[in-house]
Amino acid sequence: MTLFRPVVLVSFLREGMELAYESAHKQIPDDLFQALTDGGVRDWAIWRDGRTLLHLVDVDDYAVLVERLTDDPVNDRWQAEMSVYVERFDEVTQIPVLEAPRLVWSMRRQQANNTFER
Repeated sequence: MTLFRPVVLVSFLREGMELAYESAHKQIPDDLFQALTDGGVRDWAIWRDGRTLLHLVDVDDYAVLVERLTDDPVNDRWQAEMSVYVERFDEVTQIPVLEAPRLVWSMRRQQANNTFER
């Protein structure tokens, strides 16, 4: 049995960009989805509470994923697009308390929706 031990990331949206960020994350591009899958990601879920984003990443080896995505043109393009919305990422010293989190996006949900639509 494989244990779920997600990597936890925390980022913060720029003021007033909450809904635009959610809209941009309705579905990520297929080539980015494939790059994440090829990097060992089984799921990546993003929860939002106000301007705080909590990312839970189910991945084989996060360091390997980061290495694979470094200088990847697909990832670089996506990060440039997201920089309009995201103010910063913070080092996670503790998981923040979210009062009313909303699921913004997850790989599993996107994959299920794409399978359903075909």
